[in-house]
Amino acid sequence: MKSQQPRNNLAFVRFVLFFRAFGAGYGMFLQVFLVLSGACTAAYAQSPDISGSWRGELDVGLQKLPLHFHFQQADSLWQGSMDSPQQNARGIPLSEVQVNGPLLYLEIEAIRGSYEGVLLGTSIQGTFRQAGMEFPLILTPFEGEEAATLSRPQTPTGPFPYEIFHTGFVNEDAGILLQGTLTIPPGPGPFPGLVLVSGSGPQNRNGEVFSHQPFWVLADYLTRKGIIVLRYDDRGVGASEGDFEQATTADFAGDAWAGLERIKRLEKIDTLHLGVVGHSEGGLIAWMMAAEQRKDLAFIAALAPPVVSIDTLMAQQTYDLVRGSGASEELAREQTKINRQLYRAIKEAPDPDAAREALLPLIEKHFVSAADSSAREKEKERLWQQYAPMTSGWFFQFIKMEPQRYIEKIGIPTWVAFGEKDRQVNASLNGEALEEMQLKGVEIHHFEGLNHLFQKAPTGAVSEYGSLEETFHEPVMENLADWINRQTSPGP
Repeated sequence: MKSQQPRNNLAFVRFVLFFRAFGAGYGMFLQVFLVLSGACTAAYAQSPDISGSWRGELDVGLQKLPLHFHFQQADSLWQGSMDSPQQNARGIPLSEVQVNGPLLYLEIEAIRGSYEGVLLGTSIQGTFRQAGMEFPLILTPFEGEEAATLSRPQTPTGPFPYEIFHTGFVNEDAGILLQGTLTIPPGPGPFPGLVLVSGSGPQNRNGEVFSHQPFWVLADYLTRKGIIVLRYDDRGVGASEGDFEQATTADFAGDAWAGLERIKRLEKIDTLHLGVVGHSEGGLIAWMMAAEQRKDLAFIAALAPPVVSIDTLMAQQTYDLVRGSGASEELAREQTKINRQLYRAIKEAPDPDAAREALLPLIEKHFVSAADSSAREKEKERLWQQYAPMTSGWFFQFIKMEPQRYIEKIGIPTWVAFGEKDRQVNASLNGEALEEMQLKGVEIHHFEGLNHLFQKAPTGAVSEYGSLEETFHEPVMENLADWINRQTSPGP
């Protein structure tokens, strides 16, 4: 799910706000831009040689983020890449590198970022920026390091004891073609089948993040247990058509229904036992689909799903992530209180324009520090650029959602799992809310020591995701597979 005390801590809390869980690729990266912090001098007759590796540390208030840049020149053109070692994100391409005398400009399209700096002696001094946010960043040369080979022992490797083939299916209502991969057990069948539904943020069919491929790992495990699995690229991602940024949670549910129609037509499928398995926002989508009570959907499974209202969930997320970063109890509560006000303003607004009008005075109250009226207006505009995504189509609809309104309508077998150390979808808050509903046919599991991605984790912090070797805790997959197969077994 997606994610800023004046100044230093502002950026981190915004990261908490707009972090969309299980994000693919570089979506989990704190995205920032850089502003020029120096003037060109005629002392440089030609551009300096910046070849090699440079490193710096981005201070976002509640944590420090090391960044490494690597530059090389080919045919008079500069090229390069960026690493975030703490997040095990390496080789992020620099889409543009310009060196003009002592001035350096970098654009990093993959994270919607850029950097401008000035070479002063043996260092480059500049600023990172995103939509008005500014962070000083000084780069100094270093020998560089070999990209570490990340151990991902659970990533499936062949030969495989089942069929694999790529497939396409159409969401007729949206008019888009989605592409995915089917894994089908050997033998005549019929087999139960399911569609994997990803969480927030643009993701490919494997749910790839920091070289982990959790949906590939899960599909491999379930197929070996006799279950047909379809996983697919989100709309606008990989080989799938569509515009991800313009879609809402309801649109993504439509994509999942289209996937269910695809597996329904398979020769080996057991059409009486079709289901969906969703993670995080994908779990919310599973609730929504089950609430429609269509006869084709026989079961659902929800991994780390939201149960409480989304504004309540995200306020708790703010507290958990800020507190987990090492910040004081006082600061965590302060940021949570502010975010609650922002969420409430959006939730109560009838449309995005009204949400903007409600947010602006809150932003001015909590974050604008300039005394001069002209400076205040500029600062307000800069801050609004940071918070504008809160009125985007997806977030504007998402923050208004009340998952329990869907859950109470569910009448099919349901399996739910929470990770006890989850800092994004608090397991205690959501699990207890679900248990209090006392629904028949809903099986709830709490797994100790697991984070939001169902990895065994020291603290559950987001920064740990990439450093852990485990992709998906096997006992969770085993429990899920056994439960699905019990749904298809004849009764006593």
